[in-house]
Amino acid sequence: MRTFLLILAIPLLASGCRSRQASPPPPPPTESREPSSSRIGVVDIAAVARAHPRWAEIEALNKKIQQSEVEIAGAPQLPPPPAPDLRPALDAEALQLRAEFDKELAAMQEDLRRQLETFAASLREQQQARFVALQQQLNEEGKKAIEAQHAELDKQLKAAELAIMDEYKYPMLNLRLRAEVAGLSSEQEGREVVRQIQALQQEREERLRAKKEEITKTAEEFGKAKEDELNARLKAAQDTLFEEGKQQLTVKEQQLQTQLKAALAQREKAFQERLQERRRELIRTAEQQLRGRQGVYLNDLSARTRQAQAELLALQEQRARLEDGIMAEVKIEVATIAQQERLDVVLTRLISSLGGIDITQKVVQKFKR
Repeated sequence: MRTFLLILAIPLLASGCRSRQASPPPPPPTESREPSSSRIGVVDIAAVARAHPRWAEIEALNKKIQQSEVEIAGAPQLPPPPAPDLRPALDAEALQLRAEFDKELAAMQEDLRRQLETFAASLREQQQARFVALQQQLNEEGKKAIEAQHAELDKQLKAAELAIMDEYKYPMLNLRLRAEVAGLSSEQEGREVVRQIQALQQEREERLRAKKEEITKTAEEFGKAKEDELNARLKAAQDTLFEEGKQQLTVKEQQLQTQLKAALAQREKAFQERLQERRRELIRTAEQQLRGRQGVYLNDLSARTRQAQAELLALQEQRARLEDGIMAEVKIEVATIAQQERLDVVLTRLISSLGGIDITQKVVQKFKR
């Protein structure tokens, strides 16, 4: 029986599919010095393989492998983190803090009002004490002035009374002497002397009464003027005390308002800082939750990717085993046909364009039986 050389270059059975790494192609045949009568056969390995009964399994595996490769290549990336909406939480926090701030403000305003009332009451007491002291001082001063004036007027009245009495003393004495010593010539003359004495006495009493009334009126006018003076001074002092108290109360209120504004500014600053700190806390919490969800997502994605890669590797190994089985059967059939055709060499069309006997269809028919 003739011997023959079978040269098969097994290409990748499924074009466009990724199979296990094939062994390097055999080196090109060296020039043989066989006689020119050698018989050369040609076979289309790809066509023969596609005619194999199990080629449909190869195609099904290729589809599965392609799908797995697409799934692995198109695995979803980590989605961008959503911007956390902190407004509801911040609004709620701001409302709560603002309510506390308003309570503090109301308490501070109430404390300010109480301080002003306490200061005003103390100021009124001080002013009342000063007013009472001044009133007593003025009353004492007026009393002394009136007493001094009364003493002076009494002195003047006594001096005037003495002067008037002295003025009428001698005329009346002369009339009495005339009646007693010289004697009266008639009853009519006696009545005239008595009438003159009575007239002088009456005139003296009228002058004394008038002088007394004048002194009394002067005393009353002085007392009234002094009273008006003291009342005016007391009223002026009262107005001065009122203005001083009003000014002091205004200054005190301004001081307390300044303190309140400073305290409010400090509270507002603390309020804003607390809000900012709360915002940072919310952001940190949201970032931690996001990192946790991303970690779970990445772990799940990694597990699914490993599973897909393992499935792909299993499919590739399954396809490689199936390819090896098909090629083994192809080689057997090609060798059988080559013996039947008494071929010395069988070449594949992919690696040789030399003329030869094409046994492709015969091999294909063998697989279709």
